Amino acid sequence: MRMMIIAEFFLVILKVLWAFVTAGAKWIVRPKEKSVAGQVCVITGAGSGLGRLFAKEFARRRAVLVLWDINSQSNEETAEMVREIYRELDSPMPKDGTVGGVEEVPPFQPQVYTYVCDVGKRESVYMTAEKVRREVGEVDILINNAGVVSGHHLLECPDELIERTLVVNCHAHFWTISTFLPPPTVHVSMRCSWSPSVPYQTTQPPPKQLYTTHTPPPPFLP
Repeated sequence: MRMMIIAEFFLVILKVLWAFVTAGAKWIVRPKEKSVAGQVCVITGAGSGLGRLFAKEFARRRAVLVLWDINSQSNEETAEMVREIYRELDSPMPKDGTVGGVEEVPPFQPQVYTYVCDVGKRESVYMTAEKVRREVGEVDILINNAGVVSGHHLLECPDELIERTLVVNCHAHFWTISTFLPPPTVHVSMRCSWSPSVPYQTTQPPPKQLYTTHTPPPPFLP
């Protein structure tokens, strides 16, 4: 019995040391960043905050963006920021040794689409998803970012706000996933607060704080 305990102890030590070795190797030899260029990316709650930052980050990676938000004005503002990024990427880049110091880059085609959708209503989610399929095509990446932030303690929240928080921050994830899967969609879900007494938050700045349920998302630069 004592020998088994000692053997298990040394086995645990070896596993811990091996974990440190593999982590150090991954830190030195970084994995190649997966390209999302040309892939269709749906971002919910894209009108402000983290959703807007995600949209800008994926635009820099040349993804085709489909922006969902309940506020059409703020959603269009995000779309205009994305178009500005597209225009910057589409402009010729100067390079030494070329005629006039300018080298033509390949045509850049990604577009941005905006849809008004209340993810707290599954009928709205299903209808908007069907419009996306007709007008854009199949979705490759889904980012469930939309969330309700109350800013109040639980006992200060009315029942309607608690119900709205649970529907948007929890139920909506199931509705969006069920409507976009089973095609080979990458699902990326923000870590959001389920309780009205806890602010909507992440432990790291975007776009590092990502959680996947299927195919891993493209790794982002640190």
